[in-house]
Amino acid sequence: MNDGSKINLLQMQKYFEGQMKKIRIISDLELSENDYRSLGAKLKSLRFFTGNESDIEDYMLSIVVYCTYTLIYGDETDNFDDVMWMIMNKSQYKERMHLEMYRDVFFSYGLDTFNEFMDDSFDIKLQCQMLTARHAGIPNSEKNEVFDMISDYIECEDIFEKYYDMYYMLPSRSKLIIGLFGDAMHEAILVNMRDLIRDVMDGIIRRDELIAKYPRLSISLIDHCIMWNDINRHNIRFGLGVS
Repeated sequence: MNDGSKINLLQMQKYFEGQMKKIRIISDLELSENDYRSLGAKLKSLRFFTGNESDIEDYMLSIVVYCTYTLIYGDETDNFDDVMWMIMNKSQYKERMHLEMYRDVFFSYGLDTFNEFMDDSFDIKLQCQMLTARHAGIPNSEKNEVFDMISDYIECEDIFEKYYDMYYMLPSRSKLIIGLFGDAMHEAILVNMRDLIRDVMDGIIRRDELIAKYPRLSISLIDHCIMWNDINRHNIRFGLGVS
């Protein structure tokens, strides 16, 4: 994305809409921290200067993008409630309607809703929080550390036995985000990541085949895994150690 500080909110919204068919999860947008902060400032201005329902609905995709990237770049002490209601005026009469609008963004744009991990009994706020966390995924700044950690368990077939060991070894931001997934989603993604790392290290399957084989993993995660493996191979070849 071009410098977010030089374009207006409508242009950012149109950019996000144009990217939806090219991504799997919101963090595939690869927004910079500057873009994220610029988006937040524009959305908060929208709240104070307009704040009517049509504006909220028109820019709900941008709100979802901002809340997702807050998990990546924001204060680790912020919770979903704090972030969402910084942008929208909180009202007990409209809270459920806004949360439903938020959740519907994932359906409207054909993004993965991870339905098999959601229960109809889940509170709508919990559904929105879980979806936001899953669409944040592993931050780029921590991906290599996570790959290093999971690769230590590459030969562990019963990976679920190591579930909590692995979770507590995650870097702080990833631990925070994955902790919001719910156990079932976390375990499934963990196994997928272990299998991806194994396939990448084997070096037999091409990038396009990996993307097809792992529909639940983000394109960004797959690309970073390939780069991580290439760097490790280069370092080993030239006696530089591994990352």
